[in-house]
Amino acid sequence: MTDQVAFGLATSNSHPSGTGSFTYEGSFKIVVQNLAFDKQVSAWAQIGAGWTNIFASYSHSLPGNCELWTAPASNSEGQFVAKYTVNGTTYWDNNGGANYKFPQAFDEFVVLAGSSDKAVLGNASLAGSTLSVNVGVQNLAFSKVVGVVFTTNNWATFQTAFGHYNFTMKSGLEVWAVTAPVGPATEVQFAIFYQVSGSEYWDNNFSRNYKVTAITSPEWGGVS
Repeated sequence: MTDQVAFGLATSNSHPSGTGSFTYEGSFKIVVQNLAFDKQVSAWAQIGAGWTNIFASYSHSLPGNCELWTAPASNSEGQFVAKYTVNGTTYWDNNGGANYKFPQAFDEFVVLAGSSDKAVLGNASLAGSTLSVNVGVQNLAFSKVVGVVFTTNNWATFQTAFGHYNFTMKSGLEVWAVTAPVGPATEVQFAIFYQVSGSEYWDNNFSRNYKVTAITSPEWGGVS
């Protein structure tokens, strides 16, 4: 990570509550360099006619002396930028001056990835001896290859599975579906790759890889 702060991912999802209303879930994920212990991380967001800080809380450390911070979303946000104040200095990720636009949910899942994240994990499950992974990618060109590299024995050996186009989200991300037989495995680790226009991009959970078990049934982004 070369910048001090980078917007990583915004998620927005509403679903029936079972009582005639809808339950909403949303979040901002922001990556910062750990420049000091005392710091303040937030999404500086437009809500109605004004702007406000939506403060983030520390989630976990990342390789390269970085940290992941998460802030809640309410589905009322418009434009936003990532904000990081540390050692008396404030750093911004404003999408190259264009700001980010929060993905509004209308009874379905939507996601917005930061400009540096070309591929992101959607959801993953392990059931019936099959690994299933949905991947969101930025549509950088028509011709592309999307897939996962996975292991069932803690990387003693590994295999590759390729995906196919599924649909396009309101945020503009394409969703690609990947399935792979894994036999009797009860735990699978994997990383996502995206090849397009001569470049290759990865989502490897900030260098930690993803892990899904046969008893896990996560929502989008819920894989450990």
